[in-house]
Amino acid sequence: MLDFLGARIKDRILGSGVRSVEKFALENDIPKSTLSELLNGKNDPRLTTLAKICAGLEISLSELLNEDAIDGWVRESAPRYEARTGKVASLKKRKH
Repeated sequence: MLDFLGARIKDRILGSGVRSVEKFALENDIPKSTLSELLNGKNDPRLTTLAKICAGLEISLSELLNEDAIDGWVRESAPRYEARTGKVASLKKRKH
């Protein structure tokens, strides 16, 4: 999924009219290595990094992440804390 997110961000950056990914990183105070790793699916981005990317693209975080593939991945892989037992359970095992 990180590959998908990286490709989505890269497409947005290059489609925004910025001459290069490196220039985008510089203009938005994102270390070039961090952005490169993210775009290549090798970095699980911090929320602050995503916020800088969204600010540079002039879009909201929800707009960047508004994708069925991302939503499905989150629902299937994000752990959920069970307060009563102190155990972590997968969302896909829970019934709603």
